[in-house]
Amino acid sequence: KEPRNGRRIAVETLFALEPFQERPEEGDKVIPLRHKIACGLEPEALAAAFKFEETKGWVAIVDRGDWYDVLADGEVVASVPDWLASAMPAPPYVLMPTVSVGPPAFEAPEFGITVLGAADGFAKSEATAGFILWMRGRGVLVDPPAHSAHFLRLNGISSRRITHVILTHTHSDHDAGTFQKILIEQRVTVLTTRTIMAAFVRKYALASGMSPDFLQRLFSFHSVKIGEPVHFQGGSIKFFYSLHILPCIGFRAELAGRSIVYSADTCFNPEVLDQLEERGILSAERKASLCSDCSVQPADLLLHEAGVPPTHTPISALAALPESIRRNVRLIHMSDERAAGSGFAKVRPGLEHTICIDAEPPRHAEAKQILQILQATDLFRSFDVASACDVLACIVPRSYTAGAIICRAGEAGPALLRIVRSGAVQYAGISGATRTLGYCDYFGEGEVMLTDGRHRATATAMTDVEMLEIERGDVQYLLRRRPQLLHRIQQRAQLLDHAPSWAAIGANSVFASFSMSQVTQLQSVMREETVRCGDVVWKKGKEVCDSVLVGDAELAFRELPDASGVSDEDLEPFRAGALLVNVYALEQRLPHEMTLTAVTAGTIFRIASADLFELLDHNPGAFIWMRDALVVC
Repeated sequence: KEPRNGRRIAVETLFALEPFQERPEEGDKVIPLRHKIACGLEPEALAAAFKFEETKGWVAIVDRGDWYDVLADGEVVASVPDWLASAMPAPPYVLMPTVSVGPPAFEAPEFGITVLGAADGFAKSEATAGFILWMRGRGVLVDPPAHSAHFLRLNGISSRRITHVILTHTHSDHDAGTFQKILIEQRVTVLTTRTIMAAFVRKYALASGMSPDFLQRLFSFHSVKIGEPVHFQGGSIKFFYSLHILPCIGFRAELAGRSIVYSADTCFNPEVLDQLEERGILSAERKASLCSDCSVQPADLLLHEAGVPPTHTPISALAALPESIRRNVRLIHMSDERAAGSGFAKVRPGLEHTICIDAEPPRHAEAKQILQILQATDLFRSFDVASACDVLACIVPRSYTAGAIICRAGEAGPALLRIVRSGAVQYAGISGATRTLGYCDYFGEGEVMLTDGRHRATATAMTDVEMLEIERGDVQYLLRRRPQLLHRIQQRAQLLDHAPSWAAIGANSVFASFSMSQVTQLQSVMREETVRCGDVVWKKGKEVCDSVLVGDAELAFRELPDASGVSDEDLEPFRAGALLVNVYALEQRLPHEMTLTAVTAGTIFRIASADLFELLDHNPGAFIWMRDALVVC
């Protein structure tokens, strides 16, 4: 709410946070009533609300393993599941589609949808409504449920297949997953109207503590206009405003003469629309549009919401539609119980329930698909059209069956740069690091850049695999005209089997969670340096121009022991995995405030300022971790 009569409404107006104190004799976490703890209530009001006994007056939380009990004077007043109060990566039923056993062999359709959640925001045991819109093998997330990105990663769906998000509106059961998607892995493009985006930025700037300007640096915004098509993958997506409590957009997607319509949250109810027109709230034109060419219109798939009326669409309104439209209706945004007697089929979440709409393949389909893969790799994304044509001429597609050894470490073989087109590959380097490679991941740069003629890793097809392969001479020819890129690849090749670099990445809490494609980007900008005990890594007063990832050396700030308020823990040296970075100082080109020296001999890895910002630009989640930090361990 806006401030009234000069009153400023802040978080503290609604509640205050107090630490729980452990009772050693019982292990419970307790808040004494003398604290002002909930909804701004004074202890007396709180006691009245919870009906405390005057002789006691305490609130306790008891850990029962899978549940937390909230007690008021010994009486259980609430119980909360453990996963709700934890950072558990895969809480039950939030990732409601089952995760495949082993690497999945999901093939994205030419045109269709994969539902990630189908319930409204009030369902107790289902994920909220959201899905992937597939067009020519690439996906657009539509109102993704929370943890969708985690689910897709577990099921082998590369983030580089899904680079766009449609945000229909800013109710939390529709936008929370969008915010989460923005914060992890690689940069995404968000499609919505300026009105909805402004509300989204205001909301999550307040919720996260980030400034609006910083938040908008983390993603690309594509402003859509109502009625004007957005072209994507040879098709189009045309948006309309639905009728909801706050601004909300639905859309019609078309590809090769086929169509999918999504209503988004709306109230399609002709009786209610007539009343709104009679009261002058809706114009006759707006009502006619809502009745015929917004959420309800002919389509090969009409995905319509059926939430709880009166703000959502009643089943009776959909049942009254003409048969030509009604037969293609599938319901979403409702509970299973309400859907059971509706007479309509409700969509089912999960990759195995993907709905495919047959669409004719485009002309030059293979060339387009290969170009998209090249665009998604850090190797080729900066190539111009002429260079991309050169790459196309050099590429040889090849297939491998599940279980096939693509190459074996130490054995002689052809030096090829290999890019995964589909399927999953297990990559085991000589250093001992093992990774799963998927769509757009590449390997073989070590063999291409070195001359010993032996493979530097064992690559095994975990599923049937389609690969794009380029011979060594062709790769070197393509990169020769780009010396900076060639230098990066050579740098990356040197670190591929270098155990200290993998150990440093694995020991860092942010980098350890990177996907293989992100590790590839990181290693291509890491410059190894050997330091001796006493060597100066950063000198006080000199301009900040890089960040440092600690390998097997130990580092410390020389002036720190003389600073006031420094604890013994603060004086511990920085060890393997510690990333020393000051993003603000790098941006402003400020001088170092202290001298960083090597306490022991070993290796460190420098990342130059320009390289770091390019890395962060493509990986906003890492940017968030680093923006206000000096050390990320």
